[in-house]
Amino acid sequence: MKLHKKASLPKVSTITLPGSKSISHRALIAADLSGMPIESIKGLSGCDDTQFLLRAIQNQQQEKHDFGDGATPLHFFMVLAAAKNKPLVLTGSERLMQRPHGDLINLLSQCDSVIKQTPQEIIIDKGIQSFQSITADATRSSQHISAMMLVAPLFPGLKEIVITDKPASFPYIKLTADLMRIFGVDTFISEENILIETGSYQPPETLQIEPDWSAAASFYSLVSCAPGMSILLKGLRLNSMQGDSALANFYYELGVSSTQTEDGILISHSGKFNPNPVVNLINYPDCAPTIMATCAYLRINASFTGLENLVLKESNRLEAMAVNLKQTGANISLRNGAYFLSYDENILANTPLDIKTHGDHRIAMAIAIFGLKHTVNIDNPECVSKSFPGFWQQWSHWFHSDR
Repeated sequence: MKLHKKASLPKVSTITLPGSKSISHRALIAADLSGMPIESIKGLSGCDDTQFLLRAIQNQQQEKHDFGDGATPLHFFMVLAAAKNKPLVLTGSERLMQRPHGDLINLLSQCDSVIKQTPQEIIIDKGIQSFQSITADATRSSQHISAMMLVAPLFPGLKEIVITDKPASFPYIKLTADLMRIFGVDTFISEENILIETGSYQPPETLQIEPDWSAAASFYSLVSCAPGMSILLKGLRLNSMQGDSALANFYYELGVSSTQTEDGILISHSGKFNPNPVVNLINYPDCAPTIMATCAYLRINASFTGLENLVLKESNRLEAMAVNLKQTGANISLRNGAYFLSYDENILANTPLDIKTHGDHRIAMAIAIFGLKHTVNIDNPECVSKSFPGFWQQWSHWFHSDR
């Protein structure tokens, strides 16, 4: 796809974001365990990942499930199936099967599950037999902890998840606890341990899924890079259970003000930005590519920490961003545990960019901002359907796209 900006950009636009992918996944598991009809969940994400999980839940009688590139639906459904002691075979794309599943398999083995992994499949031979105290390494991901939290109320007694090191993406653990509370189950959470009593999920009459804060990142980037523009992010709330609402704080440093209105959040260019921001993204990995791309577009000498786990995502995001940003004159270098942006001189604005997404939705949406300066050739634009199927339609307010 060839992307380039329109001759005239609208000064004020309204954007409809998809439902939160993270809330949707947790809501689907809680709904299944509580007997809540799926139809009572309003605003469910229509992205590929959520649809994989939805189909798996609706077809639990099947003996084999394919999750494409979806690590989150695979992990959540693996634990759901293990909690129901249901033998299954789980599979997906080559990249998905290469991603780390061992931490979750280890947690399930502490519950006397028997799970085998081959290069092509994960095989549940025996599900959870007991669940009392388990020990988790969450330095690479918190996802497996969230999955175990969701099924913990099904088992008798007090369950404890001991976290051995400071967890990555802790806000997602908090999100899980918040969602469980909506379904009537209380938890105690800290960065050291999680306690969950026996209980039964009580379904709310309806559940409205919040718009996805991660999906808002590209529009924050656009306002940061295009002074004079304002965008209303319809239905989005600053007071959100999603950890990625920290975007508002990150982009305050990059010249974007966020104002809560009755209809959503109005983001506008403030005219002020930090020329040397220091950004820790350990808890916000989904936001990392877009924030890095924004700083590179603005040629800000930013430094980043907490990027180590980007190598474990749908692509090696750190490498993918380094290679793609190099075309724009931006360099990423590692010094003293932090990643720094620096810049070459004399990069012409009309030089086309050939962007390799590696099939990664976050890379495609992050690099799209350079359509303001360049013609951008994106090799796999359809990959955005993993989290934001309507992204290019929304992006068309400001850009032409020739396929």
